[in-house]
Amino acid sequence: MTPKGGKSADPENFSLCRLLRDIRRAGRERPEESALRREARLGRLIEHARSRSPYYRERYAALPREVRELRSLPPVTKRGLMENFDAWSTDRAVTWETAAAFVADPSRIGHLYLDRYVAFSTSGTTGTPAVLPHDRRAMSVYLALLLWRRLPTLVSAGAAVPFLSNRARTATIIATGGHFASSVVDARVRSVHPRLYGRNRTFSLMTPLPELVRALNGYRPAVVGSYPTALAVLAGEQAAGRLRIAPALVLSGAERLSPPLAERIASSFRCPVRDTYAASEFMGIAFDCRHGRLHVNADWVILEPVDAAGEPAAPGEASHTTLLTNLANFVSPLIRYDLGDSVTALPGPCPCGSPLPGIRPEGRRDEILRIEGPDGTTRPLLPLVLATVVEETPGVLKYQVVQAGPRRLRLRLEEAPGYVRAPVCAEVLRRLRAYLSSQGVDPASLELSEERPRGDSAGGKMRQFLVERNGP
Repeated sequence: MTPKGGKSADPENFSLCRLLRDIRRAGRERPEESALRREARLGRLIEHARSRSPYYRERYAALPREVRELRSLPPVTKRGLMENFDAWSTDRAVTWETAAAFVADPSRIGHLYLDRYVAFSTSGTTGTPAVLPHDRRAMSVYLALLLWRRLPTLVSAGAAVPFLSNRARTATIIATGGHFASSVVDARVRSVHPRLYGRNRTFSLMTPLPELVRALNGYRPAVVGSYPTALAVLAGEQAAGRLRIAPALVLSGAERLSPPLAERIASSFRCPVRDTYAASEFMGIAFDCRHGRLHVNADWVILEPVDAAGEPAAPGEASHTTLLTNLANFVSPLIRYDLGDSVTALPGPCPCGSPLPGIRPEGRRDEILRIEGPDGTTRPLLPLVLATVVEETPGVLKYQVVQAGPRRLRLRLEEAPGYVRAPVCAEVLRRLRAYLSSQGVDPASLELSEERPRGDSAGGKMRQFLVERNGP
């Protein structure tokens, strides 16, 4: 249990200066030294979870007291943790009732849950939305990794002249409206460091594309950060001459950035594109290097790509899913947590010389839906934006949006236990129609299917946005 007053019972000093020194040292250590450090952190996390989380205490009851081998521990799932939320946390003040109410309130985005925790809500891409509190220690680790391992590579990649000529302005282009990690962090920076935030502006992907393009043209950002699917659409606008910006650097995250797409974005904006692999469960899982390989921050997060049987996936082969262990967060321990992502471990050393392991996340396989408007022009509908619209509706458990024709969308939906299907479907349709109308798409092109969302045996997250290739 967290002591009164909100101070975490973390066993390791988490001051930013000390963390930066530790991360610097980890980048110079021999592999065996790094392994010992990671094992020590894992041991402290397991002991903390066993002693302060009733959920883990029961789950590990039959295991020996001294457990250091990660694979001997049973995996946990998002659904299992959410169903046992009150018992999962190591702080008895953290409850599902208060946490769910907190993330349901948009006015609380950027505020601290219980005045001491940063809380993220996740999308339902595996069929179960989640609330994930992070303690001060974890947030300090994420910041230190960003400052030491990410920021220097961004500075070296960016061109100084366009960066300075655009007055170092940063444009963050995200789906807004929920307690998603990007929105929460953006709001926290804005409230805690207003001067630092002065040159950073957030643009909502809920905005109709012509309005977004006009706003970006007026702002003239030096750095642009968004999702690969959104960057692909903006790159098309840039190539067509409607978007006219000259960024020094483009940052990608939240979805898989394929090499061909990265090349197309870089060609359109005539600047480097850098990638990050992050999740609401651990911000900054991996950062790319100058050779384009993503390196796992393995001193603070453990990734286990596994096959369908739960056995380690061979290097070079895409995993069925990936188990994540967050060594930094002690209020909501994630130990062998099924992340739902398909990840490929890359064999061999990287030419950059980093000792950190290389990976290639396969990412979401959702498609950009392109719907024809009443005037005959085509509007792109981005997966993460549509996901925000649907997943903010209470009572949604699983869903799929299928493009069944040039102007036709079909919604498959499964309601959560305890909810009545008809009103949940009606509310989702209402929200989607309102969004489609704001984008200039005929709301009548949306219909409800009697089918439930179909499972995808290809591994990882359920495919939620897809184009029907063979007609209705």
